[in-house]
Amino acid sequence: MDTSPSAPATGPATGDVSLEELQAEIARLRKALREAVREKGQASRLLRRLNADLASQVRGQTAQLASVNQLIRTISGSLDTHTVATSAINGLQVLMQVHAASLALVDGAGEIRYVMGQPPELVPALTKFRLRLGQGIVGHVIQTGHSFLSNDVQNEPGFFGEVDRVTGFETQSVLCQPLIIQDRVIGAVELINKWSGPFTDSDRPFVETVAGALAIAVENARIYEQVRTQLGDLGRTHQELLDAQAELVQSEKLASIGQLTAGLAHEINNPIGTILGLSELIGQRADNDKVKNYAASIEREAMRIKRIVSDLLDFARRAQPEISQIDLRAALDKALGLVEYQLEKDNIRVNRMYAPEPTWAVADSNQMIQVLMNLIQNARQAMPQGGELTLRTWSEGYSSFFSVADTGMGIPEADLERIFDPFFTTKPAGQGTGLGLSLSYGIIARHHGNIHVTSRPGAGTTFTVRLPSTTKVPPFTTSDI
Repeated sequence: MDTSPSAPATGPATGDVSLEELQAEIARLRKALREAVREKGQASRLLRRLNADLASQVRGQTAQLASVNQLIRTISGSLDTHTVATSAINGLQVLMQVHAASLALVDGAGEIRYVMGQPPELVPALTKFRLRLGQGIVGHVIQTGHSFLSNDVQNEPGFFGEVDRVTGFETQSVLCQPLIIQDRVIGAVELINKWSGPFTDSDRPFVETVAGALAIAVENARIYEQVRTQLGDLGRTHQELLDAQAELVQSEKLASIGQLTAGLAHEINNPIGTILGLSELIGQRADNDKVKNYAASIEREAMRIKRIVSDLLDFARRAQPEISQIDLRAALDKALGLVEYQLEKDNIRVNRMYAPEPTWAVADSNQMIQVLMNLIQNARQAMPQGGELTLRTWSEGYSSFFSVADTGMGIPEADLERIFDPFFTTKPAGQGTGLGLSLSYGIIARHHGNIHVTSRPGAGTTFTVRLPSTTKVPPFTTSDI
């Protein structure tokens, strides 16, 4: 048996790693670690950038939502259609950053018309257009009730290029949203040419939200305006009824007093004639001045009673007018000619503000001059210290007007409702019978016209008369003045 020691090994045993290999592995691991650290840094930077982008998007969308909410509050806070439309279109242009925006509504005839637009220079041409349902992109959106988005609108088969041709604006991209109320399309908003690039589907929700609020605001404004119009009509009808009632009461007063005064006037005339004859006889035969003065006073007062009786008879006769076409300017000039000397003596300046063309009215010339004389004399007596008398004529539709205005003492408000009553007067005793305005009122009424007064104490009075300018119009009421 061989007991000598074994020979030493000449190579590495199985499973052993050399120093070189170990160093190489460590180097590889270090490199991998450095790459991992680098990639982690890149990933961290990318994550931070994504977070920053996301945060920026969130802030932008939050700001946009805040702007949308503010815009909705603005357009919901008004009941005026013009204000609502202006606020909505101006707000959408800024909010969506577009070059142009417009609002189109369906009118009562079923036509589509533009009611508002931006920029302002497009509006005059834009509002002249009337579209049919289905015509152009706006007509298509209103007809279908579906929104429309295109970034190459010139090649869209339904594009209506006439608007661009008239306005000089070049449409490239469009986002159009219908305005819908209870499944009923009442219009559409149209946004054109976004500043920052093409429209995207992410733009739709904002426009849809604003359009929904705008539809409600427009409908509310329309309803409010309809109600306001109806209330105005009711108010006018009520006033017409009140005026008609006042005219009826006045006519009944005139008729009743006319019958009474006609009989009284005839009864008074006979003794007045006797008094006048005897006073003249006494004055002729009196042998002293005192008796003659008494007789003259009796004659003077009897003549005043005679004039009152004459006015009463004129008031009671209610003569029917002899109708013809007259120029109110000529009637005013004729009336002025009769009192021109008195006006000059009283330091009253006359302003003639006549229409340049003849102011034709259907009237009795003599009776109109009588009315004018009454009004001018009233104005003269209201200006004892002098002043200005202004006479005007004008026409509106089937009516002709004249007015007599003074700068005198004016009429107290409490007396305005009574000035046309027979025997009512604000003049001192002996200066008026209170029949002039009543007589004028009756004459104008028989001409199917109206007489109206406005006055302010200390500032003057204006009487305005309205007469038909043609025989084909019905009688007027005081509400027409």
